[in-house]
Amino acid sequence: MKLSRISALLTAGALTFSLLSCTDNNVPRQSRVRNSEREFAIGHPTDEEPIFDTDIDCPDLDEVQASVQQLLDDLDSKDSKAVNDDIDQLLGLYDEIYEAFAYKEMSFYANYSDNDMEEEYNEYYRDLYVAGDMIRFGFIRGFYSSFRSRFEELVSKEDIKLYSDITDLFSLDTARSDSEASFDEMSEYLGEYYDIIADDSLSDDEKDLECAEILIDILRDYDEKTLYSQYDRDYTGSEILALGDSITDELIPVMDDLIDLYVDNYAWDDDSAGRSYADVPFETIREYAPMLSEDIAASADLICDEKLYRICDKNDAFEGAFTEELPVDNKAMIFIGNVGEDEILPTAIHEFGHFHASFYDRTPTFLSRNNLDIAEVQSQGLELIFTRFYDDIYGDTSDTEKLMQVIDLLDSVISGYLIGEFEYRAVQDIDNMTPEKLVELFNDKLSYYDGACSLYMISHLFESPGYYISYSTSALAAFDLFDDVNNDPDKALERYEKIAKISCNSGEYKFRRALSECGFSNVLTKDYISKLADDINDFIAQYK
Repeated sequence: MKLSRISALLTAGALTFSLLSCTDNNVPRQSRVRNSEREFAIGHPTDEEPIFDTDIDCPDLDEVQASVQQLLDDLDSKDSKAVNDDIDQLLGLYDEIYEAFAYKEMSFYANYSDNDMEEEYNEYYRDLYVAGDMIRFGFIRGFYSSFRSRFEELVSKEDIKLYSDITDLFSLDTARSDSEASFDEMSEYLGEYYDIIADDSLSDDEKDLECAEILIDILRDYDEKTLYSQYDRDYTGSEILALGDSITDELIPVMDDLIDLYVDNYAWDDDSAGRSYADVPFETIREYAPMLSEDIAASADLICDEKLYRICDKNDAFEGAFTEELPVDNKAMIFIGNVGEDEILPTAIHEFGHFHASFYDRTPTFLSRNNLDIAEVQSQGLELIFTRFYDDIYGDTSDTEKLMQVIDLLDSVISGYLIGEFEYRAVQDIDNMTPEKLVELFNDKLSYYDGACSLYMISHLFESPGYYISYSTSALAAFDLFDDVNNDPDKALERYEKIAKISCNSGEYKFRRALSECGFSNVLTKDYISKLADDINDFIAQYK
């Protein structure tokens, strides 16, 4: 297959290059229970403005600081009951700030070009960031007090290491000012980045070079270990790099065959438009959910009955989707932005996987660690599970949709790996890196995509270093359901329901342990990748 076919699919919007799904990576989730006394009235029609309560009460930072100071005072006075009350108070304050932030986030993302709303959103984000650091400071002080056992579950090993040199001279005022300065520094980098990519006077090459300079500064804060360890992973960069030959030699040829089949036989068929279900995606999910399980049906009823979603497919909305928590109300909400009409139903299924999994995760918001690898299996896996209904949903165009589902998931494996490898290689040689060398490295690693993507387009690299490889690892795990989806769908569903009940936030489970306990393979091996290539080739053979 000619590489230009990938460019054609990207240009046509048929292949999303793993850039749009779950782009909000600050998504801790918590167990949801329906609160019949507080129903939501958040509508979804795409021709209306978002109905969000953006004036929701939000504690300010002075209130948070006063509550942390009260904790410090009660630690000094050794008042056990007061300390417990202080902890509950602080966790509750964080929930309130997070929920206010979530509403502001969705309102802004629905109007992504509104500068005033962006400034308001950044203020809420700053408050959340600084509040978290102040609360963390208080809990670390508690850990080093006579109440250590009470605080052990409230601090992470990283927190303990970060504050290992804490002294009485390091005050709460200092913790707050340092956090504010840290946020402002981070915002400065990202502000420069977004100014560059929005500058229409710059060519793609010029944007790449200017953004590369920013990325080098960002990556200097990481080494080969910390780049991955921040996401609670149980694999190393070197283990991922060892899979490179298998991905390029075995999966890329399979991808070529898939795209050839799609382009030559389906993509440009006049009858391939099908039905998008863009106006009622979650009602469509509700229609089929009872055929899967009572638990999935209950999640579908909840999201539809309480309209815990916002679809905003308009030009000035954010080009992506995410699932956000509402911790005060013990619920979650899905936002789907400008993804294109044909992508609304697949995107809704993906995000519904996150929403459904949130029922089983009881991790407090402040303590959420968000293991991306597990979280994405919970969403990507449901996409595969739902293909059993494609014949009924899409009718004559179901083969087209099934092919694109496999192409999209395999693209997550390949592009996620290639971008992850680029990032890891850049960190390995960061002391010798120049903007020109960094751009050259990116173009070399992404050469398979024939120039269809530039460095400056991958916002994850600038916002969340080390994040991107999870698109690849989680898609590999989701593909472990693929053979069963086609040959033993009940077994596939059984394994999916097990992984959906694994907490991706508590830190109890890491990627490999979660897969093992739910009957999945060890997907980070060359043998697994070879088997996956065989399974997809068998799938392709059905259409030849």
